[in-house]
Amino acid sequence: MSKILLLEKESNTIRQVAQLMAHDGYEFSAIQQTSQLFSQSTTDGFDVLLVALDILGTEYFNILRKIKSHPTFNTVDMVVLTSGQSNEILANCLEAGTRDFIAKPVRGLVLSVRIKSIIASRKYVEEFQEKRDLLENKTKTLTTIGNQLRKQKSDLQQVNKSIVNSIQYAQHIQSAILPSPDEIKKSLPNSFIFFKPRDIVSGDFYWFKEVDHKVVVAAIDCTGHGVPGAFLAVLGDSVLSRIIHYHRILHADEILNEIHLSIQRTLRQNETRNYDGMDMALCVIDKQTKTLEFAGAHNPLILVQDGELQQIKGDKVAVGGAQWDWENGPRVFKKHEINFSDNKDLSIYMFSDGYQDQFGGKNLKKFQRKRFRQLLLDIHRLPMDEQKKQLNQTLVNWITQGNQEQIDDILVIGVKL
Repeated sequence: MSKILLLEKESNTIRQVAQLMAHDGYEFSAIQQTSQLFSQSTTDGFDVLLVALDILGTEYFNILRKIKSHPTFNTVDMVVLTSGQSNEILANCLEAGTRDFIAKPVRGLVLSVRIKSIIASRKYVEEFQEKRDLLENKTKTLTTIGNQLRKQKSDLQQVNKSIVNSIQYAQHIQSAILPSPDEIKKSLPNSFIFFKPRDIVSGDFYWFKEVDHKVVVAAIDCTGHGVPGAFLAVLGDSVLSRIIHYHRILHADEILNEIHLSIQRTLRQNETRNYDGMDMALCVIDKQTKTLEFAGAHNPLILVQDGELQQIKGDKVAVGGAQWDWENGPRVFKKHEINFSDNKDLSIYMFSDGYQDQFGGKNLKKFQRKRFRQLLLDIHRLPMDEQKKQLNQTLVNWITQGNQEQIDDILVIGVKL
């Protein structure tokens, strides 16, 4: 059973929080003095600490840092209850190690959802840590093998084979995480996935799930490629699965907002200053109402119909990373809605930047955004499988003509509605 501790003087707030925590099945305790926080007998073993910010006074920053650095609380998620404090104060609270804010007077539903989200994310952090430890152990194994190569040149071929086999095994794990093409075809018969990792494992990945009559499909580009990018891809898949399956969030903008917060929390980016994140384009297709919702982090959505191409731009930020807006508060992604009930042969495309950034051709230049969009326009009337073949052949010709190698992971998703 998860344990919740509240530092608060107001009896009404204490009583309200106690009733809600009992209803949600948490073990709850409350204290009214800051000095009680450091009593081992009263505060040991808590998962979440709720702190009323107004009782900390002007020394709130130092007190919060002292709490977070104390051995009892260094693994505890700390949430402050605010009473109209400024953005600057809230930003200082983040720097001091707090994880979230809840405004007073406390609304029961808000508090319940936040606490459940934090408790769930702690479990997912543990799962992610296990997966990361597994991959780190494999990386250490590869490093050890690399050292042996320098000492045993005669065994170079055998050791190299062992390394490749290890990474290929990681590829099998990543392939198992990705949705199967047959599953996607059942929900979206007129679709294709053009997926071409630069290395054996990829920092680009695609995500798909049909819930009731809504189809969620996304093209995601994680920071980096190869093994580092694959780490983030595992996290991204886990976060998306939790948002869709556990929280049942099915609006495009809300999904991106929750991914952003989940990555910040999981990687503890406000504490570690780790700014890794993901660019992505995400659509929610409602088969009943014939509507489409789109939200993008850096990446756009391309629509093509009857010889005309339109672009819907995503927001100019990634999900995850340091994206606190000092004037407007936390990052909020925008939703774009499209009704395709009267449209025929409307094609949509989502993609990472790998295709358009690929060097090649006679002049050894990037393929570039304009040429890529023209390619999509040229092939949009073809059957989807043929479109995929044309994308691959054009890329092969471009790379071969310039005598280049693939420089990044490449992902293009096409759907005809």
